[in-house]
Amino acid sequence: MNKDKALESVNEIKELMEKSSKFISFSGLAAIMAGIYALVGAYVATQVITPDTKLSTALELMIIVASLVLTVSAVTACILSYYKSKKTGQKFFSRLTYRALWNFSLPMLTGGILCISILLHGYYGIIASIMLLFYGLTLVNVSKFTYSSIAWLGYAFIGLGIIDCFWEGHSLLFWAIGFGGFHILYGILFYLHYERRKS
Repeated sequence: MNKDKALESVNEIKELMEKSSKFISFSGLAAIMAGIYALVGAYVATQVITPDTKLSTALELMIIVASLVLTVSAVTACILSYYKSKKTGQKFFSRLTYRALWNFSLPMLTGGILCISILLHGYYGIIASIMLLFYGLTLVNVSKFTYSSIAWLGYAFIGLGIIDCFWEGHSLLFWAIGFGGFHILYGILFYLHYERRKS
């Protein structure tokens, strides 16, 4: 009995330390929803962009689709994280949140600027690879301030981005696998490992 109480106390201390040192309001459902949005976006792109579509028009449509997916995913993640923070008792707007947000935003903004530069120089074939690579680096970077398992999702994106660099003509497929499939798979595993056992 004393052993069980000691273990329970250790787990409580561990949870308190985790709450104070890491942003734990991330929701597995947010990752699943981001994956669904990405797959819907990829499907819309395949329906709207045809072999007859001009390259400039196709690029504009892809940028619009990607921007919408990113915006809706970010808004969904913020809403779900806010409600989870209320549930777990962690402050949503805190120094820890801002540190996590900064470490997420910096690589994302850098990658976005690089993508714009590449577009302006006409190197269209590697845009998806750059997006996958920088998003992977972003996840690895932000994992220091939240769940460490997010780093593994980042490594998966980096690996997929590297493969995409050498496999020309399948950018949309790799984009859908990464932003769609990887997010959904990780969200399910995250829920089963972190959220279901606490509910």
